[in-house]
Amino acid sequence: MNKKTKDLGKLLKERRAYHGWTLAEVSSMTGIASSTLSKVENGHISPNFDTILKLSHGLGVEIGDLLNSAPSEPTPPLVVARRSISRNFEGQRLDRQHYSYSYLSADVAHKRIIPIYIEVQAVTPEEMGPLTAHVGEEFMLVLSGKVRLYSEYYEPMDLEQGDSVYLDSTMKHGYMSLQEPTSSILVCCSSATPNLAQTLREIIKDQIIQESQSGPKAD
Repeated sequence: MNKKTKDLGKLLKERRAYHGWTLAEVSSMTGIASSTLSKVENGHISPNFDTILKLSHGLGVEIGDLLNSAPSEPTPPLVVARRSISRNFEGQRLDRQHYSYSYLSADVAHKRIIPIYIEVQAVTPEEMGPLTAHVGEEFMLVLSGKVRLYSEYYEPMDLEQGDSVYLDSTMKHGYMSLQEPTSSILVCCSSATPNLAQTLREIIKDQIIQESQSGPKAD
């Protein structure tokens, strides 16, 4: 049995177990037949690159993680002593129509925790737009103003300065300000998947493209 095939199968099986997904559900998410997924999990076949692409997009896993799965044998701990300081919420900035995102500690690559300072200007569900989901979990703290948290399986919840929430990011969610002109929040996203920051930035960039294509709404 090819070691890479075995590691990829183990990764897929562990991810399925973590989220409680059935093979049929993963098949629906990825477009890969359940029988093929079962063979991949058990190391009976080596998936081609097209299959790996489908797994990456369907499960929200970086291609690099699938191609370079963690070794099965334990390795000695590596001390990297990383440290990063962000002053006054300065970071890598992305601006949407009603949101501004500053990725803090942007000089540290492959972080497992992604801290983001967000200025929320959306004050209506229309300005907020569709709820979104991504791999991992996140912690949100209201720094100023008041926000309303929308989530896929719960009623909307209003949160004031100092309030916080911890949630499963694979559940669709979104934040809207209840105070004009803006409220500010700190969101810390985490995942076992490396390059999570890149994944989150790609989601925001897709939203920016969608907003630019839809254009301003007429009064």
